[in-house]
Amino acid sequence: MSIELIISQIAYGIYNFINRILGFPWISVVVPSSYIQYLAPISLIIAGSLAERHYVGRIPIFTNTIALNILFYYSQSNFSYFDTFFLSVFEWYANIGLIMGIIAVISYTLHGKRSKTYYTIAWAYSSIVVGLLMAIFYTYPYLS
Repeated sequence: MSIELIISQIAYGIYNFINRILGFPWISVVVPSSYIQYLAPISLIIAGSLAERHYVGRIPIFTNTIALNILFYYSQSNFSYFDTFFLSVFEWYANIGLIMGIIAVISYTLHGKRSKTYYTIAWAYSSIVVGLLMAIFYTYPYLS
């Protein structure tokens, strides 16, 4: 056997070993695959709640409303209560939140100030409220 062939086999063995350890998403070991799609909204809610220590900032409003809308978008066909009053209210809430989030980001980018009324309404899109609504959204079919 030539030295080049031996080195090539050793390198291939090392590559295979490392690939078995690092060659797949580790999150799939920790989180069941059916829940992985919900990690993005949950992580945005967690990041928003950490940023909201004293008040509801403009960026958490944006991230919370995006998380809410993504959750709603991917969940539309998965739930038996589609086209119900509950879903209609949730849909309106998410749509109004998207507008609030866009206003928040534009205001933040332009260094503008928002009115006290805006921030009062924005509390409805704080991380705690949005997180609770997400939990209710998933448990609703089991409550009836």
